[in-house]
Order: sequence, then C-alpha cells, then structure tokens
Amino acid sequence: MTPDPYGVRPDSAVRRPASIKDVAAAAGVSPTTVSHVLSGNRPVNEQTAARVRSVVNRLGYVPASLARSLQAGATSVIGLLIPDISNTFFAELAKGAEDAAHDLGYGMILCNTEFDADREDRYLGMIRSRFIDGMVYASGSPPSRRRLEALMGKFPIALADEEVEGLEGALIATADHEAGGRLVGEHLRQLGHRRALMLTGPRALKSSVARAQGFVRAFRGEVVERVGDFKEASGHRLVARLLEEGGLPCTAVFAANDLMAFGALTALTEAGLSVPGDVSVVGFDDIRAASLAHPPLTTVHQPAYDVGRTATAQLLQYVSRGEVPPASRHTLPVELKVRGSTAPPAR
Repeated sequence: MTPDPYGVRPDSAVRRPASIKDVAAAAGVSPTTVSHVLSGNRPVNEQTAARVRSVVNRLGYVPASLARSLQAGATSVIGLLIPDISNTFFAELAKGAEDAAHDLGYGMILCNTEFDADREDRYLGMIRSRFIDGMVYASGSPPSRRRLEALMGKFPIALADEEVEGLEGALIATADHEAGGRLVGEHLRQLGHRRALMLTGPRALKSSVARAQGFVRAFRGEVVERVGDFKEASGHRLVARLLEEGGLPCTAVFAANDLMAFGALTALTEAGLSVPGDVSVVGFDDIRAASLAHPPLTTVHQPAYDVGRTATAQLLQYVSRGEVPPASRHTLPVELKVRGSTAPPAR
C-alpha cells in the first residue's frame, strides 16, 4: 500500500474519531497551529496551512464544537446557492448574505451553479446530505420537480432575488423587478423613443417576466423581444444577428441585466453605431462596471447586498429558534440610474 505523503494512516486503521492531536502529528505541526489554520484567527504560512487542511480532509477531522452541534442537530452553518459568482450582482448578494450570517454567529457554504441545472442538482444533493441549518437560494434556472422535491421539507429556506414556482410558501427577499422595468419604459418614452428592442432573460424566470411586463406597459410603443440567458455573450449575439439580418428595428435597447447590455454595446460599436447617438441602451442591476462602461450605462439599480442580507437575516431569525420560517415577502425598492448611454432618438 502506498504510504500517505503526510503520514496519515489508512482509514481502515482508524478506530476512533480523529483528534486535533492526530491532525497535528500527521501534518508535523503543533495542535495550536492546527487550531489557527481552522479558525483563521492567526496567520499561518500558506504551504503549512495547505498541508494541515489536506490532513484534516483525509482524516475527516471534525472540530469538537462542530461535533457537539451535529449531536444537537444544529451546525450554525447555512448554505448559499447562486448562479454566477463572476457577475458582481451575485457577488454583492453573497456578501450581504455572508455578512448577515456572520453577524448572527453562523458560517456559510457557497455553491456557484453557473446557470447549469445539473450542477445545481449536484449542489442541492450535497447540501441536503450535510448538516446545515438552512439555505438561501438564488435560483439561476427554472427549478425542475427533482430540485423542488430536494428543497421542500428538508430544511428552512429563503429565496433571494428570484421567486420559485412551487415554493410560494417560502420566505422571499427580492427587488421590485416589475417597477424596475416600468422605470426603464417611462424613461425611454419620455426621451421620445417609440420602437425598442427588449433582451429578456429566460421566460421561465419570474424576475425576467416581471421586468419585461413592467417595461412593455410603461413604454407603450413597439417592442421587439429576443430571449437571452443573462450572459454578456447572448446580448452580443442577439444584437449582432439583428444587425446582420438588416439592421435594428428600434432606436433603443433594453437589456434585462447589465451583462447583456454590455454585449449589446459591443455589438453596436462593432457595427459602427454610436451609443446613444444612434441607439440608446439601458441595463438592469447596476453592477459596479456599469458606471465605468463607455459610455456609462443607464441602468436600474437593485440593492443586491440588501437582498442577500435581508433574506439571510430573516431566515436566521427563525432558524436560531429551531422554527420553520413562515411565508413572507420582502420587496426592496429599485431606482433608475440615468447615465450617458441614453438620449433622445436621432431625428
């Protein structure tokens, strides 16, 4: 049998739960160093810390405080599932969730799904099999029945940013998506636009539908819809395709998130069109890059940090008492940030 590089005995030889002394001996460090690595309270050389973490994983070491929590049926750990950590909107949401959890004495496990339904299923299975006290769920794709069954009745849950059909009895914290779409429609109509291209997200997502409905009702003009996936590449592809097919049938573009708006901006620039001289462009989210774009992007600001923090704080109010949170809805206001990407249509 090949010896473990850190001197860890084979699992079959371990007759009792690993202790912090076992981890220290196998990693060649002191128990105090192991404690510092696990707590993060003191800096430890990264190579040493990596060696300690490897031994912890190999031995399956569980800190005594966590072991006591597991025996009591609670871990003071919750899960957070988001669709795209590279999108700074979800990074801000995650920060708000983690800050709320930390303030209330909870740790957090982050799962990033990349809008992949199979990947989300795997994460949900992992979360369900672990001892966690609850979960904050920001859906990136319409949940399948399998995913709903994995969620329902298994642990306390809060929905962040996105409503989920089939979980109407959950606690939800969300921005006012319909109002955001309405603000965009009113802004473009007041500027004099009467024809718009609307780049929506997946129709099965309620936030996407709400933004589109708010926009159409307020714009009151001709709207051509194309469905994207909330990624920058889809905004570019949809606009570029229309340009190749004979030009844009509009004087303004409303993208259901900032990333698709950035893709649209790039496609328009590549085609030699001026923004906002030839076409106005509006996004949704107000991620940090929106104000740095060229031109700066007019967009709907939704409070991502507050959405994550509210969902988590509300959830933990009940989790900390061992209660299932009742159905409740917390709708946070949005506002339109008017910048340099919108102007009256060219005459």
